[in-house]
Amino acid sequence: MSYQNKLIGVLCLVLLPYFILIGFCHPSGDDFSYAVLGTKQDLFSALLDEYKLWNGRYTSNIFVLKNPLVFKDSWLIIYRYSIAGILFFGLFSSFFFFNYFLREYITSSWIIVISLLFLLLNLFQMPILSEGTYWYTGVVTYQLANSFALFYLIGLHRFTKLNNRFKQFLLFFGLCLSIILIAGFNEVIMLLMLVFHFVMLAIQFQRKSSNRFWFLGFFLASLLGFIIVYFAPGNKVRESYFIGESHRLGHSLLFTSLQMIRFVIGWFSSGVLLMLSLVYLSVYKRIHTSNKFFQHHFYKYKWITMLSLFAVLFLAIFPAYWSTGIMGQHRTVNTAYFFFILLWFVNLSIWSETKLFQNIQISTKLKKIAVIISLLILAFTNNTFTAWKDLLTNDALMFDIALKRRYHLLNSISKQDTRMQEILPLIMKPKSLFIYDISKDPRYFPNTCYKSYWKLNAYLVAK
Repeated sequence: MSYQNKLIGVLCLVLLPYFILIGFCHPSGDDFSYAVLGTKQDLFSALLDEYKLWNGRYTSNIFVLKNPLVFKDSWLIIYRYSIAGILFFGLFSSFFFFNYFLREYITSSWIIVISLLFLLLNLFQMPILSEGTYWYTGVVTYQLANSFALFYLIGLHRFTKLNNRFKQFLLFFGLCLSIILIAGFNEVIMLLMLVFHFVMLAIQFQRKSSNRFWFLGFFLASLLGFIIVYFAPGNKVRESYFIGESHRLGHSLLFTSLQMIRFVIGWFSSGVLLMLSLVYLSVYKRIHTSNKFFQHHFYKYKWITMLSLFAVLFLAIFPAYWSTGIMGQHRTVNTAYFFFILLWFVNLSIWSETKLFQNIQISTKLKKIAVIISLLILAFTNNTFTAWKDLLTNDALMFDIALKRRYHLLNSISKQDTRMQEILPLIMKPKSLFIYDISKDPRYFPNTCYKSYWKLNAYLVAK
């Protein structure tokens, strides 16, 4: 068995707990409320109401309004298969992305290794695994957008290589549509698309590129996506819940900076990322001379590329503080981390040409040791450790059993019964899995979600 195939096997084993946990995840909160909305109205009317009354996420709202819970039969199985499908789609998009840019320089086996490693790095150090991997609404809003963004980047690079004017026109309109659709997933990807295309436009005009007017079109498409999302009437409704807390520039900048420092220190000092960087630098030096992609891109703009490591974090964190005054969740930072990993290795490629890295020599033995240590870290620490803990201590199993009993109880309550119904709260709450549990307040969001989805007249409270 070749070295690459051994690595593929080991990486699949390390990824195993993440996939096993899918069999224990359950819907929560928004999954139920969106399913209720998705069954009450036709899709267009529901989308319009969301746009007017809650947010401007016109693309992801299609997925959340028609989520697996709209299927009354076997909805839990469909829910889990959907999450597994999105995770595999993420792996496929990564493979397609790396295969497009690297297939001339490395074998398919190595591209599979890189794709698996990229997925694992994301899961291993994802700021909030539960919301980013095992909660359908969070996954389709944030992670699915990242996968489509990889396909878009392939299309954009392919566009720059076309000489046929008719094909350019077709791909141009397809890419513009893609920009608008990707922007409609969430506010973070919308801002990333806008800033990315602004920087690309500036570079194209600075270089007097023949494609600069095409890139003006791409920028205008990203600007249109920004306008549609940012100026959605629903955003004003949502911000009304945070009157007095939102739109405070000093507060937003201060707390964004503190959060950025926190994540930058954690990510830049990641042991596994540093060791894999050493391995990457030694490999990159071998393929650099024949790799035209890296030779002709980025090098003139290495400081801009370095700044992008911090920019993705700022764009993921600042909007939350600006619109609500708080950062109640880290789903947006999951998006930042996804692009941070890609940009980290792009920066390594660029800065490897400077004096700082030119004299780094790594022996084959040292590379193998670094790979082994990296795999051990990936297999037994951080989110992987938590995933195994939830599985081996049976926390995930007890969580699954308790929620299935809850569904059975909810199914047994008569639709005409108006008495207060007591529901047992969860005892086991695995850290890897997501849940908004019920409380003693019948008006609490999870309580009302169960009530609405099961179409009950009775109010539900925690026992």
